[in-house]
Amino acid sequence: MSTSPSPALPTPWWHAGVFDYSKIELFVMRLLFSALIFETIKWETAPYKTQRNPTGLAHFFDFTWLAEHPPGLFWQAVTIAGLAIYVLGLLPAIGLAPICTFAVMIGTLVCSKAMHHSWQLVTLIALAQFLVYAWPRGKPNFFKPTLEVHRLAIYASTVVFAASYVVCGIVKLVNSDFQWIHKVPFLSVQLLKSNWSSYYDTLEPVAPWLTQATQLIVDYPNLARLFFGAGLLIELGAFVILISRKWAFFGGLTIIALHLSISVVMQLNFWYHIVAALIFLVNVPGLKRTFARSR
Repeated sequence: MSTSPSPALPTPWWHAGVFDYSKIELFVMRLLFSALIFETIKWETAPYKTQRNPTGLAHFFDFTWLAEHPPGLFWQAVTIAGLAIYVLGLLPAIGLAPICTFAVMIGTLVCSKAMHHSWQLVTLIALAQFLVYAWPRGKPNFFKPTLEVHRLAIYASTVVFAASYVVCGIVKLVNSDFQWIHKVPFLSVQLLKSNWSSYYDTLEPVAPWLTQATQLIVDYPNLARLFFGAGLLIELGAFVILISRKWAFFGGLTIIALHLSISVVMQLNFWYHIVAALIFLVNVPGLKRTFARSR
């Protein structure tokens, strides 16, 4: 007696998996991301002559030679050429190699002199994609990766996005002995210290938003706790963007709203994060597919 196969059980919502991006979505994401990461790199490295506060690889390597020999038009052209073949989906690991190299070296040098972290997320996304393309799972095709490998590379970008925000929230809690929300008013002191420290390093004027932001925190401590507490919850819950395309879409809008509110209240802008969220999470070219499919 023949038996019919059992119907497949629906995948639980907590079993995240690679999203079903189309070829055109993947192409647009690679195109927009290549423009974003090239824009984030501070090619003019001459002002960064010291590694006063070594960060990351700066503990082991001296990158101050970049201040004497900034990457000129030749190396920028090489980087653009690499990004072009990356966008086309051909030899993407080789295409990403120059941009990843300069992003890491220059980013490390800049962060080792004064705290700048608004573009670190973009660099991490590039490194994640590079690793996926350099060591693809399944049957490798180094020259022209399969659709599955391209999807995995973009999904890895989403994983990095989620991890960056969750880790940021956890660090806030751990470093404050889990009293971060209670200690929010002390942020005014930290803001003043970090910004004036940068001033003494570079002699660049302190940002005009500093006085306004610190005064608001001091004058309205409970409102500040509510505002920053909501931001902390968004960071800790950022992992939900891995559940499905719909969760990524709404999570992306929430993250964008968070950064826009910070820009309005504190004049502290994270435009690179906003653009990255638009590219990988909101994914405008894929909206029809997002709301037509479950993953």
